[in-house]
Amino acid sequence: MNPHRPIHYWHSPLLPGVELCRAHHREFSYGRHVHLDYHIGLVQRGGQKFIHKGNSHELVAGRLSIVNPDEMHDGLSLLPEGYEVRVFSIPPELIARWLPGPERFFATPLLHRPDLYHGFARLHAYLERPDADPLHAESTLLELLGNLFALPVPGHALADPQLRFLREQLLASLDQRHTLDALAAKVGLERFAFLRQFKKRTGMTPYAWLKRLRLEQAKRLLAGGMALSEVALTVGFFDQSHFHHGFCQAFGLTPAQFREQVRGPRP
Repeated sequence: MNPHRPIHYWHSPLLPGVELCRAHHREFSYGRHVHLDYHIGLVQRGGQKFIHKGNSHELVAGRLSIVNPDEMHDGLSLLPEGYEVRVFSIPPELIARWLPGPERFFATPLLHRPDLYHGFARLHAYLERPDADPLHAESTLLELLGNLFALPVPGHALADPQLRFLREQLLASLDQRHTLDALAAKVGLERFAFLRQFKKRTGMTPYAWLKRLRLEQAKRLLAGGMALSEVALTVGFFDQSHFHHGFCQAFGLTPAQFREQVRGPRP
């Protein structure tokens, strides 16, 4: 992707069906129009003014633009230098499949929720990375959507036997990529219910839990004498720098320092 291109649309293979857009609009403005999809937009620099159902709104950093399918609106810059915006376009059939139940509806076109704003901004930027992980992308998007639509947290959580089963399954395949669908299917749940129940039970997303399992196993392998590069690949870190950073973040020292402490200096 060309970082200097003023308008860029793409689809991430990690979220099939979701259209992503990153744009820097200067003189371009959107006339009155509608979308077939749910649109979630956030401005990172400058500001946008738009009319929605006859009312004027200003979209600036910290606020989310959330527009339902078939709702007429427009868009133009608040400032002469234009604005930079990131947009998620999500088809209604995907929302219906991901969030079972009644049809979802945004009650307001503008939401001041800095936590969700930063969450969507981080996810959008993450999806530009070539090493982006499908489990992290799916989990993050569903968690953000659940909070955006204010869906209730389930009253029950995964049982201990289910969690132990998942742990053993993941420990046996740390070097593989995992999807939310596949993990949810292992315990007979649809993925949004699985995500919410898993987080209620563990306090973590499945991706964060998997990453911790990888790092815990890495400690065992390092203590057993396996080479640093081999450890990283064995536990599913395909980039040495990410393994190094994740290990330092989790344990406060580098993998090499940990190995030296538990095994002593190498001859």
